[in-house]
Amino acid sequence: MNFVMVLCFLLIVQYALTFIQMRYYRKNMDNIVSAYKGKEGYYFFSGMERRKFRPGAIAMLVVDNDYIIQECYVVNGFSVLSKFKELGKYKGQHSGAVLDILEVSQVKSKWKSKRLPAINIALSKAAENALLSISKKNISLV
Repeated sequence: MNFVMVLCFLLIVQYALTFIQMRYYRKNMDNIVSAYKGKEGYYFFSGMERRKFRPGAIAMLVVDNDYIIQECYVVNGFSVLSKFKELGKYKGQHSGAVLDILEVSQVKSKWKSKRLPAINIALSKAAENALLSISKKNISLV
């Protein structure tokens, strides 16, 4: 009986922490999107890497029509207390170039893909989404 009570308590705590983290994500996303509201040709993308027993990561990118990254924010860690940080080294770079940089760093490492830094995987997912989505919008059907 005590075991069931502990499991129920853990589920409630997990739900509460997930709710807090999602609220924090939405607040940051709204702040980033509001800076570009009303401007044409800017798109928001995010990528996420979840891990069970190691820290995960979330990346948020704002990319223009020319695939140039205007804003880049990442959060990495176990806790709800982790905060988004701006990555200035990717600002102003082409999304494809960022993918190349991340691919080279993955090839150089001798680890399996599960051991790669979660930030790199989350950024790769966001940059890949940017390239695919914007290129689909630029395709002419004529």
